Amino acid sequence: PMYSNSKSTFDKLAPEGLRSIVKQTLQTQLLKNCSLKWKGDMVLIVDDASTRIISKAMGMYDLMESRVYLVEQLKKKRAPYRQSAPIYFLSPTLDSVTKLIDDWTPNANTNANGRTEPLYADSIFLYFTKALPDELFMKIKSCKPLIRRLKAFSEINVDFIANQSRAFHFDMTSSTIFPQLFPNTAKTNSNSNPHANDTVLRDMADKLVTVCASLNEYPHIRYKASSQVSTSLAHYFNEKFNAFVGSNKTWWYHGDTEHTERGRSTILLLSRKDDCLSPLLHEFTYQAMVHDLLELDDEKITVEVPSENGMEKKDALLNDNDELWVELRGKHIADVIKVLSSRIREIVHSNSGVANLNKKEGKALTMSQMANALQNLPEYREVMSKLSQHMHIAHRCMGIFNSFGLMDLSDLEQTLANGTDDNGKGMRVSDMVDMVEEYLQNTNDSLNRLRLIAIFIVSQKGLRQDDKDRLFAAARLNPNEAKALSNLEALGYPLLRDGPKNTRLTVPEKLIRRSVDADSDIESPPSRYACDLKGILKQSQNNTLSFVDYPSIYPMPDEASRSNLSSAGV
Repeated sequence: PMYSNSKSTFDKLAPEGLRSIVKQTLQTQLLKNCSLKWKGDMVLIVDDASTRIISKAMGMYDLMESRVYLVEQLKKKRAPYRQSAPIYFLSPTLDSVTKLIDDWTPNANTNANGRTEPLYADSIFLYFTKALPDELFMKIKSCKPLIRRLKAFSEINVDFIANQSRAFHFDMTSSTIFPQLFPNTAKTNSNSNPHANDTVLRDMADKLVTVCASLNEYPHIRYKASSQVSTSLAHYFNEKFNAFVGSNKTWWYHGDTEHTERGRSTILLLSRKDDCLSPLLHEFTYQAMVHDLLELDDEKITVEVPSENGMEKKDALLNDNDELWVELRGKHIADVIKVLSSRIREIVHSNSGVANLNKKEGKALTMSQMANALQNLPEYREVMSKLSQHMHIAHRCMGIFNSFGLMDLSDLEQTLANGTDDNGKGMRVSDMVDMVEEYLQNTNDSLNRLRLIAIFIVSQKGLRQDDKDRLFAAARLNPNEAKALSNLEALGYPLLRDGPKNTRLTVPEKLIRRSVDADSDIESPPSRYACDLKGILKQSQNNTLSFVDYPSIYPMPDEASRSNLSSAGV
């Protein structure tokens, strides 16, 4: 199986983002190829992993345009469609290959009359999300009924989820992967295999190859030298990507001799050890608050919006197809509400029939007033519905923010994370222990208690024994929560610091001040923390990132250091 693409396709699509590139890849390499070879209807058969890949990139309408009128799950029992050609889009696993072979093994498809017949038409199109291992290839080759019907057999090289135009993930469950990447050696056998995480790292490297292949990038590889995870992944990725390039002669990349409009990119490999605080802190940008505070089913959220008949509930998708979501998701929640209020008011007041609704400058319209406005402004129904949908979501976030006292909690988090208060003044550890203990005692939210102690441990590189005893008691931790905190040691953050047990008898100790090479984009005391990654990327952009701390697999040419930078973290 080979990988190929054309210059015109990807040059045209690159500015539109990764999701568009994945969609175009699937359309051209999979759907278009099949529709040219088969003039009738087709059915798409997918496994769990490929379902998630394809569903993020295209909808049923896109499939129907290529005469794919049915999508079936490989793992489920399926009715026969003998007039439809099957397109199998599968992950290269033993389970999926076994089920594929079962579809074309006569004894597995005996009908009610005792006759054996295939499920689909005798033209099979077979595609995998990434390179197929030799042993699975041989297993497929041994199935003669399948082989003689094959009209296409290839690898698409899309083994990742393009969840945003400029973001992706590997569809790996953190609760499964993290113990393998960061084993807590203090809790496990000291004779455990130091290469126990090789399998998951190699799998990550395979997936990363498909990302770069899709983007037509052959990047220079840099990594955190002190990180075993980043170092191993960098070398595995380099090995696998060189093999990919060597076996795919038609594949091109930005910076090769025929594509000189820009140079090769740089990929920087980091691990969660390099920025452990960011996921623990409460952040007040719109997207962060939605995912932190509200219930989502992947991208789907249930909202209450105004309609011609009053308020009604509906499901909404928060993804790149929602232009307003894309515009607002990185803004501070206060700015989001301000923008939405302004646009709703502008529409309402542009129509004389509803101009009497709360004309006072700056006063937000209520949801019922928005519903009344919809009745009087049918031509604005779609845009008003979208604006009110996001206004509802933003207000739900703010309602939780106020009811849970997240402003006070954020003040504590930001002071711990930065080592100073909002005036830049250093704080005593003993004072912070008192304030954190008081908060822990007074809040009923167990997750917020856990996060706050974790922030204290990570930001201050451990606790004194007496402070740990006080805070753990105040937090009322259950066994699973206590275990989660102890697992921070696997990321290099010990629970206990060396020193005397009673810090009250020594010189008052100050919080550890952070030294970062970047400032927060949000001019607000609860958002003054700037993550470590931002400082690292700023140094890379300015060509000041240390090659001692962040070496390159191969020597970097001058053109590569001039900020063609991509980043990936594990």
